[in-house]
Formats: sequence, structure tokens, C-alpha cells
Amino acid sequence: MPGSSHIENYDQSTYWTAPTQNFRSSARLHLQHFLYQNTLGYLLAPTVEQAVTASQQEQPLKIADLACGNGVWLTELHSHLEKQNIAAQLDGFDINPINFPAAAYLPASVTLQQLDILARPIPASIHGIYDVVHIRAFASVIPDSDLTPMLSVASALLKPGGYLQWEENRGDLFLVQAPAPDVSQAACDRVSQVLQGGLKAKGISNAWVDELDSHLARFGLQNAQLLVHDKRKQDFKGWTEDYLIVWEELTALFPPKADAPYAPVSREAWLQMFAAAVKETEQGVVVHQGRISTAVGQKPL
Repeated sequence: MPGSSHIENYDQSTYWTAPTQNFRSSARLHLQHFLYQNTLGYLLAPTVEQAVTASQQEQPLKIADLACGNGVWLTELHSHLEKQNIAAQLDGFDINPINFPAAAYLPASVTLQQLDILARPIPASIHGIYDVVHIRAFASVIPDSDLTPMLSVASALLKPGGYLQWEENRGDLFLVQAPAPDVSQAACDRVSQVLQGGLKAKGISNAWVDELDSHLARFGLQNAQLLVHDKRKQDFKGWTEDYLIVWEELTALFPPKADAPYAPVSREAWLQMFAAAVKETEQGVVVHQGRISTAVGQKPL
């Protein structure tokens, strides 16, 4: 009888509300944010920022961040807009509020609210009010490549003429590189193969990220475009550490050998592989995903 595997134990509807989402996860989200920013060079894509700031009237801009995590994108956007004397209402929504900063430490323009954005119905109070809806690093919650639920929510929140900005990297691909031929990367390769093999066996692919603009256009968003940004070599170590934190969090998905003796990979085997991979990264091996893609599209007037 075959044993369970980590991918069978992954449930995107509960993983992000699990107790393992704690201060370590929030620290990883801070690191991920600044790595994204080093790669992109913008918070709002230039075409989006130009359009929404040029059209700003007496009312503040209204911007929503879906699956906002600890709200760092919004707080950084507040500082960016404040320097330009642009008033804004910045709203973050996430299924798990564990990583929200205390409201006392947030800028007055930023509010964070607990909300399962894929649950229906979305509160009527936020329908059709936002100039920009922002999504980042949501691929792990879309295992079946069906973007319609997420695009439906984003479109519902946007004003006519408002913009969706969605940034992703391929969560189903890992590039492992050693700094020199004599430095082993075998353990990092093995970890990557286990994860990619599990995803492939489950039929999970993030290939949609490479044509995200086409998905936006097919959904009906106008002026869709895709901006592709290569990650910087000087950030490879940071990306590696970000992924190591994820790999460590995944430990709970692997069954103990005593509970599932025939599992393809036991928890004990995973921990052994992970420890060996960490040692390789201490010798300079890096793990990254090559690039980040930003798709933008505009809701029809």
C-alpha cells in the first residue's frame, strides 16, 4: 500500500492558516518583499502609477492588496506616495491576521483586515471602489492553474478603468547553482527534485505565470502587458535563504516514517536532506527561480 507524500498533504485552503505561519513566516515575507523590490525597482508598475496618479481628483487613491501577509507592500507604498504628496487609502486583506502589525504602528492610510478573498460573497462595501488591486506571490494558492476565481475577485473590487497588478515567479521551478565546479550541490538538487516531482505527480504547474498577461486579456481586462525582470546575482543568497525557510516549513507535510513506512519521502529523510542542503548553501550554493513577471491590465470603463 503506497504511503502518503508531502504534496498529498498540502491543502492550499488550510496551509496558510496553520500554526506554522508565525514570526518566522512574517520575517520571510519581509525578506521576500525587499527581494521583489530589488528585482522590480517599483511598487506600482510605471504605467499603472502614471495612470492612477495623473487621474487623481479630490478623492484619495484607493488601493487594495490581496493576500497582504504582514502588510509590508502597503506600508512601503504609503511612504512612496507620501513623498509625492499623493493621498491614498491603502487596504490589505488576508485570510490569516497572525502577521498583521498592531494598528497603532501602521500609517493612518493603511488598514489590514482578515478576509478570505476566495470565499463568497465578497463584502459589498468593497465592490467597485479601488483604483488598483495588487496581488503578489499567490501561485501556491492556485494549484490547478484556474485563475478565474482570483481574477473575478480582483475585477469585482476594481472601479471601471481601475488597474490590476499581479507579480509572480514560478513556484514549480528551482534553479540550483554552485559557485565553482568543486562545490557540491547534490543535496539542493535532490530537495528540488522531490518538490518538483511531487508537484508534477499532482499535475500542478505554474506555467501560467509565463503568460499571465494573456490570462488577464482573456478574462476581459484591457491593455494587458507582461513585464519580465531577471533576479540580480547579488540577491541570490537572499532568495536562497527565503526558500530555505519555506523548505523548513514544509517539514510538517512529510509523514513520520512510523506513521507511513511506505511514503516516498519520510519526515526523517526530508530533514536529513534539508540539513545537507543547508550545509551546501553555507558553501555558496544558491537556489532561485530566475525571474519575476508582472502582469497589468485595466478593467473596462
